[in-house]
Amino acid sequence: MKVRKFQKRDAKQASKVMRAAFQNFLAECYTKDHEDRFAPSVLAGDSVARSRFSETTSFVVVDGQQVVGYVKVTSDRNRLGSLQVIGVDPDYFGQGVGSLLMKAAERFWARKKQRKISTCTSVGNRRALIYYIKHGFVPEGYCRDHFAPGVDEIILGRFL
Repeated sequence: MKVRKFQKRDAKQASKVMRAAFQNFLAECYTKDHEDRFAPSVLAGDSVARSRFSETTSFVVVDGQQVVGYVKVTSDRNRLGSLQVIGVDPDYFGQGVGSLLMKAAERFWARKKQRKISTCTSVGNRRALIYYIKHGFVPEGYCRDHFAPGVDEIILGRFL
């Protein structure tokens, strides 16, 4: 497996990975909105964005020609980066895909001289919470009904 920058041609496979990853933990809370959020056209359209103040980029992990993981990260001129979204094909859980994605994100944030990174995860997504803590994030806050009714979020941060 190897990690590389996301390319528009990865959008269909990355969409499949993200939809499966979110269905895995959201179960009955998974909606058409989640499906639309990870549509290939959406992922292809926001894979790289730059302004005077921030930059967004995405990375994938591939196993041969198959995309098995996806991450979207940002850096900001105020040196506060974020991990926007990350997902791993459930068939690849526990095989280091998430760690490869985090290493790519860390290299990006280091090049952009970010001081602190933030992210969030749903309270019910125990696997993600353990993943973030393993990678040095600590809980910093709690948001009730954040993305949807009944879906509370834990805000996490990490200094680089």
